[in-house]
Amino acid sequence: MITRKLFRVRLQQIFRRMGVLAWVEKLRYRFKRWQLRKRNRAFIANNPNFALPPSHLAFDAYSSSHWDFYKISGEQTAEFLLGIIQKHFGPNPPQRIYEWGCGPGRVIRQLPAVLNKMTEFHGSDYNAESIEWCNEKIPGIRFIVNGLEPPLPYPDHSFDFIYGISVFTHLSKSNALLWANELLRVLKPGGIVLVTTAGDEVYEKELLPAERKKYETEGIVTRANYKEGKKMFLAMHNPGYVREKLLSQFEIIEHGNTGIPFMRQDWWVAKKMH
Repeated sequence: MITRKLFRVRLQQIFRRMGVLAWVEKLRYRFKRWQLRKRNRAFIANNPNFALPPSHLAFDAYSSSHWDFYKISGEQTAEFLLGIIQKHFGPNPPQRIYEWGCGPGRVIRQLPAVLNKMTEFHGSDYNAESIEWCNEKIPGIRFIVNGLEPPLPYPDHSFDFIYGISVFTHLSKSNALLWANELLRVLKPGGIVLVTTAGDEVYEKELLPAERKKYETEGIVTRANYKEGKKMFLAMHNPGYVREKLLSQFEIIEHGNTGIPFMRQDWWVAKKMH
């Protein structure tokens, strides 16, 4: 029996092969924007001082320009990260935090309110327009544009804590491995990284038969025919592959598949040993 989700996946794969998925996504964005118009107007009326990114930037990053989602999921994800930080850093909070793939600031803008005021925050993203907006509208955080491939313009051992929410999920196999090495480079010895991957939850509900076999045997499945780094370039990672390949240079100290609000991805907490 084909579920509704698998039907959508099959349809997307047809659009990929035809080379029209980007055009379909533009139509979906316009429809969703129209569908959310009343709720978004109500949000703006109730939150007049909350800076909002252009809706196309939110949709490009999250497949959603629903402002309640943007604010609430950002707040709740920041609280989740706070719990991870408190657990692994104890009474000495990280001095420098970096979000890899920050998009239009959904999560990182919420962190200063819940962390030590002496912490320095950095964020970067592949979308230059998102970074321009962040620099204009989100004070107290240093934002830069990163390329699709490394390196980052930071010295070795720059950060105590690095996190990337649903970034590996939009990179090719080779590029993801390059980025894992780059995150290791800019992380301090003893520092912590938290990243997410699409794993067994996606395998159970969203992979097509040929993809399931590849997921089991090769450990990674990608859906390309789309611009890498964008949300519809998709990568799914078997947890074994994450341990043995993607994060093999780190010590993995925690792994879960629930807890991050509004997400069905695995999350990994890993430590740089040397």
